[in-house]
Amino acid sequence: MYTEGQKKAKIGAVSVDINRGKYRIRFSFPKGKRHYLRIAHVTPEGWATALKTAQLINRDLDLGCFDETYARYSPSHAKALELAQEKKTKTYTLVQLWERYKDLNKDRIAQTTQNHLWKDCDRYLSRTDKNLLELNKAQEFVSYLQGKYAVSTIATLFRSCLNPAVNAAVNAELITVNPYQSINIPKPQKKPIECFEPNEVKAIIAAFYSDEYKHKFSSYEHSFYAQYVEMLALTGARPEEIVALTFDDIKRKGGKTYIKFSKAYSKGILLPHTKTKEIRLFPCNKQLVSVLNSVPKTNKLMFPGVEGGYLNHGNFRKRDWRVVLKGLVEDKKVEKYLKPYALRHSFITRLVREGVDIKTVATLSGNSVATIIKHYLAAKQDFNLPEL
Repeated sequence: MYTEGQKKAKIGAVSVDINRGKYRIRFSFPKGKRHYLRIAHVTPEGWATALKTAQLINRDLDLGCFDETYARYSPSHAKALELAQEKKTKTYTLVQLWERYKDLNKDRIAQTTQNHLWKDCDRYLSRTDKNLLELNKAQEFVSYLQGKYAVSTIATLFRSCLNPAVNAAVNAELITVNPYQSINIPKPQKKPIECFEPNEVKAIIAAFYSDEYKHKFSSYEHSFYAQYVEMLALTGARPEEIVALTFDDIKRKGGKTYIKFSKAYSKGILLPHTKTKEIRLFPCNKQLVSVLNSVPKTNKLMFPGVEGGYLNHGNFRKRDWRVVLKGLVEDKKVEKYLKPYALRHSFITRLVREGVDIKTVATLSGNSVATIIKHYLAAKQDFNLPEL
């Protein structure tokens, strides 16, 4: 053994020196495999600790009982080993993995998702027997869900919440496999894409303006929402984008009028972006300009709710749209009831049928060409096959 002040030392096969402000231990074991262990700060106490550790390692090398985990020589390595062993032996429930996932992703996942999908997941889990939430009861848990909820509900629950949470635990090596991915969960049947024909869209707009289906006990006229409905039909924009519009979003350039879609109001939250995070300028034709000019400028919002503030599209659909469409269907002016979002499908489908190239349609509607083809184009129901 030799020492050089409190800078260097050699104890058998083990050397001590200073590296990055700490005493470092170096040695080879077995032959050719180098080991480096930074053990203590450069202080008189650290020097004593380094020498003591070097002596212990050298002794273990001589006796053939060297600890390759370093746990016997370093408190930090001992703690890491303890945590690793605890991780291997600890069992987790689905609720624990879900809570961990939420905590890790609360600043990354959209607030609208947290307010609705996450809360739905919380509610489903809270209603489930705790025994079914053990990971070894995966099949029983899925069977329980299938007995209580629709296939579409279960598919959304696993796709958007539970599988990401369990997969995150697998990636963190808290568990070895996701037991739910091996279980066959039926996929909901995709409904055919449907839209209104142009004459039906005109009938819907006219019905809102005329108030012909207003319930006698309604405290307001349906025509209050007529321009909102017409905007949905003429732009094909998402309802949450229309609801978020202010008069500042009307832009004029080179003699033309544009609508700037750059935000969305969804589920009680104003988002500073659209669904695709893109800003788009929508060119207005004469009909659309006429609608914009007719909107009363009594509110900063272009289309506020009846009581002011942001329009609640869900309430509009239930209280107004449903009433008007039910009347139109009964009067055979519209073939069947479809939700307001079908106006977006109708706009996109109409443009494609009229020969507008699909790339332009995709740009106008704020989607990719692939998404337009897969999710928005409706087949024509009264198509007549051409003669050969």
